[in-house]
Amino acid sequence: MKRVRQRWGLLDLPLVALVVLAVLTRTPVGGLALSAARAATGDDGERQALTAYFLTGVPVSLEVLVEQSLPMALEVPAGGLPEPWRTAATLGLPKRLPPAAKTLAQTAGLTPEPLPVLDHLYQGSPEAALEKYAIGADQRQRAIDRAHAAGAETPERYLAHRAYLPADAARQVDETLARTAALATVLDLHWPLSIAGRISSGYGERTHPTLGRKRFHNGVDVAVPIGTGVLAAQDATVARVAHDKLNGHYVILDHGHGVRTSYCHLDGADVAEGDHVAAGAPIARSGNTGRSTGPHLHWTVRVGRKTVDPLKLRPAGAPPDS
Repeated sequence: MKRVRQRWGLLDLPLVALVVLAVLTRTPVGGLALSAARAATGDDGERQALTAYFLTGVPVSLEVLVEQSLPMALEVPAGGLPEPWRTAATLGLPKRLPPAAKTLAQTAGLTPEPLPVLDHLYQGSPEAALEKYAIGADQRQRAIDRAHAAGAETPERYLAHRAYLPADAARQVDETLARTAALATVLDLHWPLSIAGRISSGYGERTHPTLGRKRFHNGVDVAVPIGTGVLAAQDATVARVAHDKLNGHYVILDHGHGVRTSYCHLDGADVAEGDHVAAGAPIARSGNTGRSTGPHLHWTVRVGRKTVDPLKLRPAGAPPDS
C-alpha cells in the first residue's frame, strides 16, 4: 500500500497543473486572475468580458459558418423570425429538435425543423423564441415568475431569470441561444469607418512591422488619415476607453452575446465607459498612437474567447476587394 501511495503522489503535480489551467482558461475566476496579472505587469490592453467564459455554445469555426451564409437569401414569412437571426438559426442549430420543440411541432402540426418551430414561437423577441424552442414556454414562464418575485427589474430577459431555471434547462438554453445569438450579431456587423479605407494588414500570422518577428495579428489594419470617423459596428455598450503603449488610445464595445469589437491606435475617443451607442454612431477618431508605423485603425472582432477575421464576416460597407 505504501508503494501505491508514493506512485500516485508523483501524479499530484501534473493533476494540479491541469486543474489550474482549466480554471484559468475556462472560468470567470480565471478571467479575473489573468486580468489582475496583466494589470500588475503594466499590460493595460484589450481584455475579454468575463461572460465570455460561459459561451461554450459558440462554434469554433465561426468564420466558416458565416461564409456559408453569404450566398443564402432566406425568405422571411410574415411574422416569422427575422434576419439575421434566421440565417444564424439555420447555420447554428442542429437539425434534430430538442424535446420541447419536437413536442410543439407534433402538437401544432409543424414541419419538424428549426425554422418552422421558431416562426411559430416568434412574437417580437428572437431570444424569447429561442429559449422557448430549447425548453418550452411553461418552464421559461416559471423562471420569469420566480425572477419577478425576487425583484428582478427585467425578469423576462434570459440573464435575469437564468438562475431560476434547472441546471439542465439553463445549459440547453445556453447552447441554443449563445450559438445563434453570436452568429446573428456578427452577421449584422457594419464597417467601422466613415470611409472604406485600404487594408494594410490582414488577420493571421505576419511579420510584425516594428518587432521584425512572426506574430499573430488578431484583427485588421485599415490605412486611413488621422481624424477619420470611427463608427460603432453594431449597437453596443462602451466597455472600455483607455490608453496603453501597444494599442495607443482604444475603445472596446460590447455588443452582447459574447461579441466585442475593439478599435485601436485612435487619435481620441468621443464616448465614455458605460455609454450606449447605436450601430453607425461615431465613437472615436482614427490616429497613429501606440505601437504604430503610420495612421490606421486596428479593428478586432472577438466572439467569446476567440478572435475572428473581420473580413470573412463581410461587414456592410467594407472595401469591395476585402
